[in-house]
Amino acid sequence: MIRRLARLTLCGLLLGTMLRFEAAAAHPERVTGLVLTVLPERHEAVVRRDPSASQPALTTLFRLSPRTDAGSLHAGERIVAGAEREPDGLLLDDVRVVPATPPPSVLRTAHQLQVGDQMPATQFVDQLGRRFGFADFREKSVVLAFIYTRCRDPKECPLISSNFHVLQARFANGPYHLVEVTLDPAYDRPSVLARYGKLFDADAKRWTLGTGDPDAVLDFALRFGLDPFADPRLGLIHTERTVLIGPDGKIVDFMDQAGWNAADVIARLQGAESHSSNLLARLDFELSKVAVAVCGDSVAGFSGLQDLGIVLVIFGGGAWFLQRVGRKIFAERI
Repeated sequence: MIRRLARLTLCGLLLGTMLRFEAAAAHPERVTGLVLTVLPERHEAVVRRDPSASQPALTTLFRLSPRTDAGSLHAGERIVAGAEREPDGLLLDDVRVVPATPPPSVLRTAHQLQVGDQMPATQFVDQLGRRFGFADFREKSVVLAFIYTRCRDPKECPLISSNFHVLQARFANGPYHLVEVTLDPAYDRPSVLARYGKLFDADAKRWTLGTGDPDAVLDFALRFGLDPFADPRLGLIHTERTVLIGPDGKIVDFMDQAGWNAADVIARLQGAESHSSNLLARLDFELSKVAVAVCGDSVAGFSGLQDLGIVLVIFGGGAWFLQRVGRKIFAERI
């Protein structure tokens, strides 16, 4: 009797184990991790699996199921998928790419700087490896912009740097300084910024390219409303903001488009330096800002007052023409 009971118990344990194994096989294990390499010709992928309660982080070679498009996977992407153990290895199925986690800056909070505020005391490193802060430029007017060297859109960072090239020539050896701070400080180290500066003939004595501790640099950018987001296809997605700073280190004005008129910037800074109320220069600057904000960078480089005059002439001429035509039609009907 005891032996029979023991045999039944053993059979029950074996049956339970088999049922659990079959149940596990029927429900693939969920895997999350980072794609390290894709081998499309072999329909395989190497994935760095995240640690779980049952196992540590592992780098594993997976076969991809027939319904998984190997061409849609790329190294550096995070995925979640189902993993099944088969006689010839592990099979990855139902693969979904997880959106990239926003960089830490998205989670930062910072007091937004306004016109009239003093520039922060953040410390940077320039393209020659020297430390600097905005206090080093006291007694000079400063134009500050934000760029990153891997930007591929010619209407964004390269356009800003091209405008800086024009300003460098226009400022000559006057009491002005140009500063571009990177939004990609982990990659844009001093040597990278130095190569980028050479593309635009940046003179390090008058044009500083800044990087530094990534957290400090991104916190600085956030205080001006710039919070870059990494997109695997487009690079860094960010807003545009150029900052005009007076000789006293206080913010004079903002420009929120990549395209702007160098002459207007100079007029605005000169007005701030002399504390004069040059209404024509100020009006020209404000009209240019509005034109670029409404129409985009396609109108960059034009004078606000000139544009306003041209628009008034066109509308005035059109109104006169319509009035003449209307009178002629009305006269003929009478």
